[in-house]
Amino acid sequence: MGSDTIWVVTGDPTVRGDRLRQLKVEELSVNVNLFLEQMSGVLEKTPEKLGGFQFVEFEIHAEVTAKGALAILGTGGEVGAAGGLKFVFRRLPGPKGT
Repeated sequence: MGSDTIWVVTGDPTVRGDRLRQLKVEELSVNVNLFLEQMSGVLEKTPEKLGGFQFVEFEIHAEVTAKGALAILGTGGEVGAAGGLKFVFRRLPGPKGT
């Protein structure tokens, strides 16, 4: 395995048997950046306050599919899934007085 590939244990429940895949680092990088761009659209639409609570952090767990794409593990997924990638987004403090 060269420096241009990485081993990934995929979270794809449709793949039977060995879920260990070798992915090109560049391909994974493109997919991570696409995923982050998509999440940016979601985060921009989130309110700063929810009722009496301030919304300051958004945590996303994403699994890598057998093809190297990123997918959010939603409800109905396999219980006990672990690994994948964790992204934590925190709001930057606003200017003083806001």
